[in-house]
Amino acid sequence: MNRRFESLKSRRNAPILGIVLIAGFLGGYWFKGEEPEVPRAAMADSPTVQIEAQAGMVYACPMNDVPPMDFPGQCPICGMDLVPVYGGTEKDKSAPRLKLTPEAVKLAEIQTTPVERKFVSAEIRLFGQIDYDPAHVTNITAFMPGVIDRVYVKRAGQFVRWGDPLFDIYSSDLLDTQKQIFDAMKYVPSFFAFQSGMPHSAKEMPVQDLSIDTTGEQSQEKEAALKQIGAIRNKLSILGMPKRDIDELMKKGEATGIATVYSSVYGQVIEQRAFEGSYINTGTSIFVIGDPRYVWAKLDAYEADYPWLRMSQSVVFETDAYPGESFEAKVIFIDPVFNAKARTFSVGAVCPDPGGRLKAGMLIRATVQAKLTDEGRVAAEETPIEKAPLVIPASAPLITGKRSVVYVRAPGEEGTFEGREIKLGPRSKSHYIVVSGVEEGEEVVKNGNFKIDSAVQILARPSMMSIEGGHSAVSHHSHGGSDLMNEEYKENRVRNLMGAPKEPTHSGDAFERRSGDSQDARSKVRERSTISRRRPGAYGDTTRPGQRGREGYRDGGMK
Repeated sequence: MNRRFESLKSRRNAPILGIVLIAGFLGGYWFKGEEPEVPRAAMADSPTVQIEAQAGMVYACPMNDVPPMDFPGQCPICGMDLVPVYGGTEKDKSAPRLKLTPEAVKLAEIQTTPVERKFVSAEIRLFGQIDYDPAHVTNITAFMPGVIDRVYVKRAGQFVRWGDPLFDIYSSDLLDTQKQIFDAMKYVPSFFAFQSGMPHSAKEMPVQDLSIDTTGEQSQEKEAALKQIGAIRNKLSILGMPKRDIDELMKKGEATGIATVYSSVYGQVIEQRAFEGSYINTGTSIFVIGDPRYVWAKLDAYEADYPWLRMSQSVVFETDAYPGESFEAKVIFIDPVFNAKARTFSVGAVCPDPGGRLKAGMLIRATVQAKLTDEGRVAAEETPIEKAPLVIPASAPLITGKRSVVYVRAPGEEGTFEGREIKLGPRSKSHYIVVSGVEEGEEVVKNGNFKIDSAVQILARPSMMSIEGGHSAVSHHSHGGSDLMNEEYKENRVRNLMGAPKEPTHSGDAFERRSGDSQDARSKVRERSTISRRRPGAYGDTTRPGQRGREGYRDGGMK
């Protein structure tokens, strides 16, 4: 009963409450006053948001959505509070300088280090393999054309000594030469003494019987024969026959056309290029012999390693064949020509190996310790400190392609950093050698330089991404206040975001545009429906002569 009474009472009061609300709304609308709109620039002067302005102070958006403003507040795009940044005075607008408060320096964790003059060591890591020293590699070649009759070295890898026979060669040229010497010996009486083994001279003097009186006059034929014998002996020596084989040939008195080639060095046969029955020409390589006691490390180095490598440097290398053991070598060769494809050059370091433990083809890992002078040369151990170069930490420069920028603490100005373009030399493990741009004793930023450069970019000043003159080095513009930003675009964007009224759009114009678009679409459909279709056989040439194909194409329709 009570619930029913209360519901009836509420229904009775509802019209009265509605009338009161409507009257209050109309009264407020009638008696309200027109208040002038407060411009956004005046917000900085209001007591609620007023902050004491400093000379050269600007306020930047942390997200770089809008250019820096001259008053504090919030970003109209992201809504974040604008951060106060010292923008400098008018004379500093084009200078790559930034002034930070002590709190900002501590927050950015900025650390500086002085530019000093000292030697820095670089550890150059190289890779390569063991090979025979080219200075101790001998190539055994043929002195005459012919056929290999016998090979004394059966396979590569065999060791040979000086004077060991390598192979026999049969040559028709050698056979003719041997016959010539026997024909000449018929005119010399000492030929029979030579065959019987009596003493004779065979080096420079012709073969003679010492028991015969040589004081008398010799016939012209005998003198000519002696000269011919000496010339033929010299020719046989040029063909590769040693003196003992020539003497043995003259003692036998029979031409065979076969000569034995002997080893002229001690070493190991690296390569065998001919076998029994092979025909060879003059100069053909038969054997390659290398001395295993002399090997070298053949290493590949890159262009960036070239300043750190010089002759007579010490090289330490390791190989998997002997884990935990190091070998020392000495640089004796640096290839003057670079490999055009790999952009590398070869480095040779000789390593004496009396025990023959290192084998050709072993892969090695080598390291070279080097330090440079101020002239860019590898420094010796006794080089004075005055020759040491200027160095900075490797984290100090900001490198962008061809440019290198460092931020130097301005002397006498606390928290002020100045951007400076420098020229760098080679890099060691943890330092860069500076060629020009800074002086000894100046302090450069080694930690926090990226943060300083970002703040400089926000202020639209020359930075690491700018070329000379303060222009951007990239093709696109930055929304953080770059000088290349279009001024009209910037003003319109800020005006729209600050609440500038937009021009009303008339519905009639929109309707006309929509109707025009629909008419264009209908006209395109109509044009598509009137496209003429050619019947088969009317495309280009036909298989039958006549004008049917051309008529169909001219009519433009099906017949």
